[in-house]
Amino acid sequence: MKKLILLGHSDGGVPILMDLASEIYGCLAYDIIKNVDRLDCPYPTHLYQGSCVFDHEYHFGADRNFPVQFGVHHGNVKYLLYHYFLKKHQINRDQYISLIHPNTYFAPSATAGMGLVMEPMAVVSTMSNLGFGVTLKRSASVGHHAILEDFVNVNPGAILSGFVSVGQGTEIGSGVVVSNNVTIGKRCLIGAGSVVTRDIPDGMIAYGNPCKVIRENERWAKITS
Repeated sequence: MKKLILLGHSDGGVPILMDLASEIYGCLAYDIIKNVDRLDCPYPTHLYQGSCVFDHEYHFGADRNFPVQFGVHHGNVKYLLYHYFLKKHQINRDQYISLIHPNTYFAPSATAGMGLVMEPMAVVSTMSNLGFGVTLKRSASVGHHAILEDFVNVNPGAILSGFVSVGQGTEIGSGVVVSNNVTIGKRCLIGAGSVVTRDIPDGMIAYGNPCKVIRENERWAKITS
């Protein structure tokens, strides 16, 4: 891969994705496309070549053949970026590349949409189905027959048991444990270290052991589907 286009950027997301793309595809060149005015994110310039420009300054037509990924991990931001770049620049799901580190396990019977990110030691078990733009961070584990909808983000060390369902845009915190047959709704945030033994409705922040609904997830409050 000669170059990867990163849509949006965060201080954590961009260098992680650069390292993954470098290890997996040998990619050393990156175009980082901003749609909002914020400081350029730091990245290891001694390893990678990068340019950071606003989307209205970038010639998407000339670089249409290069693959793209999100430069962020949070589900609400990926959701906004996807719809922004689809509407303004006609970048559809087929143009997003998956970044799956070689030190992961993805079961032969599992499936996933485009734009999947799997960091080292992540696991996807038998008959699971992952949607578009899902991120599984270090040592995250998805159990058998699980369903993760679009833009779900599973943070390091989280464990999802069998027949778990996670709705669009939900974020699972570090070290969370989700019991068998639990459904977590869309646009939720499950706090780090929680033990989820019961279903969680849409649009909620929930945490604790056992996990309980605390309040509405304000990250999504102003976003409409």
